[in-house]
Amino acid sequence: MATANEHQSERDTIESLHRDNIFNFFRSHTAYDVLPESGKVVLLDASMSAFGAFHVMAANEQTAVPVWDGRSDRYMGMLTVSDLLEMLLFCTSSENNFKDSLRSIDLAYWLSNSERPSGCPESSVEVKPDDDLLCVLRTLLRNDCRVLPVLEREGNTPLLNQCIIGQITYLLLFRFLYYHQEQDLGTLKGTLREAGIGTMEASKVIKVHPNEPVKDVLKLMSENGISGVPVVDANGKFMDMFSDADILGLTELDLNVPVEHALQRAENGESKPKHCLITDPLSKVISCFSIARTTRLACLDEKGSLQGVVTLVDLFKFLAGMS
Repeated sequence: MATANEHQSERDTIESLHRDNIFNFFRSHTAYDVLPESGKVVLLDASMSAFGAFHVMAANEQTAVPVWDGRSDRYMGMLTVSDLLEMLLFCTSSENNFKDSLRSIDLAYWLSNSERPSGCPESSVEVKPDDDLLCVLRTLLRNDCRVLPVLEREGNTPLLNQCIIGQITYLLLFRFLYYHQEQDLGTLKGTLREAGIGTMEASKVIKVHPNEPVKDVLKLMSENGISGVPVVDANGKFMDMFSDADILGLTELDLNVPVEHALQRAENGESKPKHCLITDPLSKVISCFSIARTTRLACLDEKGSLQGVVTLVDLFKFLAGMS
């Protein structure tokens, strides 16, 4: 009769086999495979103002957009919601009218003269369509960015030598992996704390309250280089997750509204659970990410109190053996 240790050893072997399958999946698929078969690439001209860029990105529900300099026919870099966040904060500190200040900033000046916000790739960071997904993932992680442009550079002219065919985010990469590898992902055992994934100490999690103005929340995110914060009530119970992408719902650009109201506008009546239990096995956490379609989950105890945060970055570091 097999002993308990032998059963555990067998389970560990099976889990290791499934993790190898996931690793091999990354090696056998390319950046081009991840891109949607049909869709559009929204492109911003470098002469556009920050005010115009905000409304284009909001109207098209884009969290990152490539910027093209039409005068010199060259790719300048990616404009992300983190850029918009920094632009909004910059203009709130200006002595001029807030919206006029946004209109006075053009994208060419911003990308050429401003330090890249946390999570934004430098203009030189990119991947090719035939790069395998392990290369894509490592490029994301090593450059600490949340989005990568996919550029084709095999044309015969300067214009065709920098053809932008799409972009890859952690969320797009996760959805592709989950669609094809759900069975292997479902075998991962152990909790987040046991696997050493995420921030599992409540005292270390940066959080806000629902009545705090959006402006103050954006400052907090900027100062700490993070893309989102949990919103908790006076008793520490989790309510929602505010991310930099939610600023796209502030079409009136009123940064004095409470963060609770900003979330209601952003969700537009469609609220998905953005949390998991701290005791959930990894397979359940992965399922929660799939349902929520978000890059960040709050980790709660059985009473609904916030105990930690886990992100897709944390998850991919674990899967790639880089945690």
